[in-house]
Amino acid sequence: MIKVVFTYKTKKEDLAELMDKFAQSANEPEFQSEVTNDKIDMFQRIDGEDLYIVLDIYYHSREDYEERTRFERSLAKWNEIWFSPENKHEEVSVEVFDVL
Repeated sequence: MIKVVFTYKTKKEDLAELMDKFAQSANEPEFQSEVTNDKIDMFQRIDGEDLYIVLDIYYHSREDYEERTRFERSLAKWNEIWFSPENKHEEVSVEVFDVL
């Protein structure tokens, strides 16, 4: 099993929009794939006016994570949600860990 840690930075006033993006990503039928995660944990940290959201997403294997990522990036709507120039939220880092 692996854990992928996604860290996002946003402004406090933009948190609701970011949470809507997470919900949309999880619930829209077109974003469902055969390979998916086993579990997601979410955390937040406030630093002044900035808010950090950390997602710990667990996958059965690195191959499952890579397949899921390829699937997501192949979708125009996914890319519009997460990677458009108008996106107010910064993806600070993506780290992959083996679960011991």
